[in-house]
Amino acid sequence: MGIDVCTPEAYQGSIRKLFPRGPYWDKQFAEAESDCSLFCKAKANLIVRLRKRMSDLQNESVIQTAEETLDNWERVLLGKTNLELDAAQRKSLLHVSKAENFSINTIKEIGRTYGITITNVVLPFRPAFFGHSFFGIDPIASPAAFAVLFVYASHPDEEIREDFEEQLISRVLSNYVVYFIYGGS
Repeated sequence: MGIDVCTPEAYQGSIRKLFPRGPYWDKQFAEAESDCSLFCKAKANLIVRLRKRMSDLQNESVIQTAEETLDNWERVLLGKTNLELDAAQRKSLLHVSKAENFSINTIKEIGRTYGITITNVVLPFRPAFFGHSFFGIDPIASPAAFAVLFVYASHPDEEIREDFEEQLISRVLSNYVVYFIYGGS
């Protein structure tokens, strides 16, 4: 991925084509130290630098290839930076945070990122709904639901555990109550 960057000589040739034609201009470009030749060299080098930077910025616009802007991606999508993790783990968390469908695979991916094995995920109860509804009469409030989620996982290091739990809780819907059970299945 990225933007193609040609050699400065290729850009010099393109810039020269923008000048008028004729013997005067041919003479100017025949001399390597003429103002026209030096102008074309300087502008070609500027275009090369610009296109390289454009390529870098395009790579930064995708999580998988981002390096410079990884902190900003985390700040926007996760609400915090994870400087204690390596770049691959950080990108994995960002990728999971952008997943539209939250599933057991998403939970396992978050666990893998933190080096935790998820052994089981249980949703033991069906969501309970609260609210009064009458036929033909609008209820005062829309129905509210909550659900309980049990996540069984291997024992993580104490400093990782809090970050893992915070990351997982931030990804589930707000109506979920999440319980973590370590060392069991």
